[in-house]
Amino acid sequence: LIVNPYKMKTALIISSFVSASLVGATTSAFCLRRLGIESVILPTTLFGRHPGWGQPGGEITPPALLEDMSQGVLAQNIAFDAVLTGYMGHIDHIDLACSLIKGLRQQNPELTVLVDPVMGDHGKFYISQDIAQHLKHHLLPLADFITPNLWEMQFLTGESVNTLDAIGKAALEKLPCPNIITSLPIMDSIKGEQIGAMLTDRRAHPQNVWVKHEKFEKVPNGGGDMIAGLFLAHILNGKTAQNSLSRSVATVFDILSMTQKNNIAELPLITHQDALINAPALKVFKGFNLPK
Repeated sequence: LIVNPYKMKTALIISSFVSASLVGATTSAFCLRRLGIESVILPTTLFGRHPGWGQPGGEITPPALLEDMSQGVLAQNIAFDAVLTGYMGHIDHIDLACSLIKGLRQQNPELTVLVDPVMGDHGKFYISQDIAQHLKHHLLPLADFITPNLWEMQFLTGESVNTLDAIGKAALEKLPCPNIITSLPIMDSIKGEQIGAMLTDRRAHPQNVWVKHEKFEKVPNGGGDMIAGLFLAHILNGKTAQNSLSRSVATVFDILSMTQKNNIAELPLITHQDALINAPALKVFKGFNLPK
């Protein structure tokens, strides 16, 4: 019998660890915990700071070390309810994540798996194309939800789409599971250029919906990690995918608004953590009608 010592829903996070920056597993774990989901971290990096600030210090976690850490985690007999994967710095990290997911699904067939395919943005890869292809062909098929940004979605589908309808149809036809696509450019007739996120889900109740908010010229890193952690937490707490989308993006918008107002270069998750609970949900817009 597997006993969960935390006595609450628990997620395994396999993603980057960065000591002095609120990105990767640090951010997603904080979001999950603030919403009542315990988190266990397997770090795919051991960095001192985000590479965007300069030389990060540290290294990609050696695969043998990550494997050894995973064995220690498994030895605790924790009953995991979910797995969240983020940045993968080595092909062996992907293979380990796949093995862990398959093993945990045998123990818990209702395991929820969210894959944040952190590969790049604005036409630039953060990882090698070999790693990106391995992630696409081996890790994505195990996911219940994926959360790519628009550029990652274009890579995964092979479609250079930019309109909301075209993005939604490509996601529906070519992505393997329900998905949240972030960093969508949206033109508002009154407010001008905005940014948004779209949910495409063709399960029992097919839907294509999206939300939008003000676009900021420059924002701190970690917004994608926030959305992944928040969305998974809301799903585990029993919210619908549509409501989870609205709440997650609303929280990110609230936090990013604080960075703009106070000229903050890192996500102010600690000082403004109430936004993770209290941010008002965004209006949800319906896209094209999906076939049943």
